[in-house]
Amino acid sequence: MPESLRSAATAIRGSLKKTAREQTTTTWATLKRQLGSALPRMTADERVSVLILVDQQTPQDQPLLSSLIAAGDPSLTSSYREIVSALGLDAPEGDDELRDVLEADVQQVHFHWSHL
Repeated sequence: MPESLRSAATAIRGSLKKTAREQTTTTWATLKRQLGSALPRMTADERVSVLILVDQQTPQDQPLLSSLIAAGDPSLTSSYREIVSALGLDAPEGDDELRDVLEADVQQVHFHWSHL
């Protein structure tokens, strides 16, 4: 993976931690505005790869930070299944089940980061 995407993953992880502490979700467009040149132009597949990198550092007993962008950005919601699978976790099969899991993950992220 190019170094620019690894750097982007680090920047996104920091931004998602801030989003979690603020108890909100975000979108790719908002991340782009916040991070500026730290977030290079990416294809949809590269975005998924970067979000996988973001959560590779997340301990297994913690919820995924990428849930905050998957829940806030409809263009990435279905990609959450791919992110979860790539990290070796069980991915929901149906769309309704995906939304339920995503909603629960966001609540867990908010709870976890509200105490840090």
